[in-house]
Amino acid sequence: MTDAVHELLITEAALDKLGARGISAQEAEQLPRNRHVIVRNPRTGATARRLVIGHTDGGRSLTLVIEATIERATWLIITGWVATDAERKLLR
Repeated sequence: MTDAVHELLITEAALDKLGARGISAQEAEQLPRNRHVIVRNPRTGATARRLVIGHTDGGRSLTLVIEATIERATWLIITGWVATDAERKLLR
């Protein structure tokens, strides 16, 4: 089954992490509505975390670490950064 992201939730801690990297909550929320891919987070093994790699409305490529919630298509943002070259290749 493919992971679907219909809603992203964000905590104050995650907002601080994103803000330190120049990423707004609005930009993070745009990723599921635009071209994106969802992959398992290679750093967390078999946990419920994924990476969402996608584009903002303004064309920025971002990567978000998200964690599953009890709601199937609702995910919690943990952190994020400007997508690396390797991550951007996954969007092609």
